[in-house]
Amino acid sequence: MRGFSISTVMALVLVSAAGAKEYRSSFGFTINVPDNWLVLTKQAIAENAALASAPDTKVGSINPDVLKELKAKVESGSIEMFFDRTTSDATFADNINVLVKHGQAPASPDRVRQTCDAYPGLLARYAGRTLGVERCESREIGDSKAFYVEYEGVVAGTVTMQYQISRPDNQLLLVTATCKRGSVEKVRPEFEDIVRSIRMS
Repeated sequence: MRGFSISTVMALVLVSAAGAKEYRSSFGFTINVPDNWLVLTKQAIAENAALASAPDTKVGSINPDVLKELKAKVESGSIEMFFDRTTSDATFADNINVLVKHGQAPASPDRVRQTCDAYPGLLARYAGRTLGVERCESREIGDSKAFYVEYEGVVAGTVTMQYQISRPDNQLLLVTATCKRGSVEKVRPEFEDIVRSIRMS
């Protein structure tokens, strides 16, 4: 989510979307998302023009160029985003983003340990400051091995939770939730349910 302003994601939360349980991702899987989450995917934009056209509704101090950039990324299929409409407020929009990149998640105990040892340094270089890593471990998602890391969010007062799931095509599925620290107890179980509902096509 680096590079997207808080006002941008808040604007998206304010856009209404039809509630539905199952969604098909452009990344080759289906996923179940609770109705209180706004689903912003390539398919959702195609089915609901209001998500992409930004109608003349006042949405605060949103930067139109940043909003246009985010929507272009979603429409191109390079990223998908979900926003929790029940916990998001004027300070931060609690969100999940999904993307795919080349690579594999660390799987062996040694590789997981090495990656976890290196993570604080990687985050510090990314954020420009030290971020606390709260969890870093290997997990199982269905029949797949996954790497999980949880750390202090880049935006002050937030927490980031990320699953890295290896796919058979040597692609890495990254599912990342970032929410206000005060929303963690509500967002975490929903995030876990969403990730565990992923079914590869």
